Amino acid sequence: MKLRYPDYYKDFSCIAGKCEDTCCAGWEIDIDDKSYGYYMEVPGTFGERIRNSIKEYQMDEEDAYECHGFLLAEGKRCPFLNEDNLCDIILELGEEALCDVCTYTPRNFLEYGNAREISISPSCAEAGRLIFGRREKVTFTEQEIPEELDFAEGEEELKIAAAVKEARDRAVAILQDREVDIYQRIYNFLFYAQEVQSCLNRNEAGQIPVIYREGASVEQALFSCKKASRRFTYFQKRMKSFQELDCINDEWGYFLERMELLFLEENSGQKRYDATLKRFIAYMKEKDLEYLWEQFMVYYAFLFLARCVDGLNFWGKAQFCVCSFLMVQDMSLERFYQNGESFTVEDCVDIARIYAKEVEHSQENLEFLEEEFLFEEIYQFKALCAQVI
Repeated sequence: MKLRYPDYYKDFSCIAGKCEDTCCAGWEIDIDDKSYGYYMEVPGTFGERIRNSIKEYQMDEEDAYECHGFLLAEGKRCPFLNEDNLCDIILELGEEALCDVCTYTPRNFLEYGNAREISISPSCAEAGRLIFGRREKVTFTEQEIPEELDFAEGEEELKIAAAVKEARDRAVAILQDREVDIYQRIYNFLFYAQEVQSCLNRNEAGQIPVIYREGASVEQALFSCKKASRRFTYFQKRMKSFQELDCINDEWGYFLERMELLFLEENSGQKRYDATLKRFIAYMKEKDLEYLWEQFMVYYAFLFLARCVDGLNFWGKAQFCVCSFLMVQDMSLERFYQNGESFTVEDCVDIARIYAKEVEHSQENLEFLEEEFLFEEIYQFKALCAQVI
């Protein structure tokens, strides 16, 4: 089968205790069955410590992703994360003793169309530095590997997978067209996603357009979006959606609190938000930092668009990409304001990390947002365009 990954993927390696954050705290740590069986056989005092740190999930078997997980310590820390932010399992038994979730984090995997795709998540700051620390366009490597998927795909499934991949690749190309303003590119991305979804709705995956069509309809939509734009109202509604997420870690909650105090203050919040947004957009253009938004959008487009291969909701995945950008831009406004109207690559890395930890790795939060995007008016095509343009 084929293996695909962004060009920076092979440069990633965990920096362990040197990391300013840790992926070993803040969420549940599931144990795959193979690792569980191994842990049950580890001898000696350390083996007893492992077994005393394992819990069995109380849920119906058909709903269980894994049957066991680690009992978390204070601060939702893994019980084997020591005071130096190093893993005692690795120190005692070696890296090969890690369970699957610890071995592969912060990697994301997707298998479809006789291929495996891998990316690394900005929820890890070191991965974020690889994603945002370069101005060049991201390229993607594809190679044959001597493995097979552990599930069978029929002819029709392979056709749909090929069409979805083609659409995803065209969407990435639209986002990387540096002859066009970044906000125009994101609008073009939305417009193309609508075209793709129309094809899928008509059961015409083979007719998915591979060339973005510009014309009068685009210009008219742009004019309509600009005329209808109510940026602050949209910001308020976005905040409402994201404030209802299950808070995975304290950083997320503190960030939203600061944003609320700064931009939702009754008398001066709207004026402060509008002025800060205007200056921030100008600053990013002047400092030639808009490439950060390109890298952000390309990361999420590569990660999420192909996930529609099962439900064929390409538009819903595009909504997630754009709404993630809008929320991260809002978070960046708070950092920009607090920094005395300065914003750096490291600020972007930090904000993308906080966002990804809260949203990207929580199935409950992803499902909640999917519902919001499906039913709330502010996330529909015209309203999303108004928030971007």
